[in-house]
Amino acid sequence: MKKSILPLTLSLLLATAVPAVWGGEEMPGLEMGGSKGVMLNPASPQDGVMAMAHLYDIQAAMSKNGRQETHHLMVIFTDSAQGKPITQGLAAVKVTGPDGVKGAPVKMMPMGDGFGADLTLARPGKYDFEVGTKLADSRRRVFTFSYLRK
Repeated sequence: MKKSILPLTLSLLLATAVPAVWGGEEMPGLEMGGSKGVMLNPASPQDGVMAMAHLYDIQAAMSKNGRQETHHLMVIFTDSAQGKPITQGLAAVKVTGPDGVKGAPVKMMPMGDGFGADLTLARPGKYDFEVGTKLADSRRRVFTFSYLRK
């Protein structure tokens, strides 16, 4: 019988009891260093791996330190069969901005149970995230997420 980590993940997210936006609706959710988080649309599973992405607004904190990054993308990969986080391997993200231009890959750093990267999403509009991975099993996978910045 396959175990799903979705109930466990949702329970952990709900336990933080900080408002987040998912699909435009308020729901209990995510916080990172005082920044509100947004759960992005779920990606389709790839070769036995699921991916869940959160995007945090870090602009205020970064500007205090003279930095231009506005958001932190965190992606958690889990083994579909066992429901355990996959923390070993490599991940990078390419961001396509509202102007339709795809940026260069940004390496995502291992962080706890996921991988993260600080990004600059400077203008309002739709952003697409293409997260390429080569996780512990050495298979290449690509997960896609979208975000509409108002």
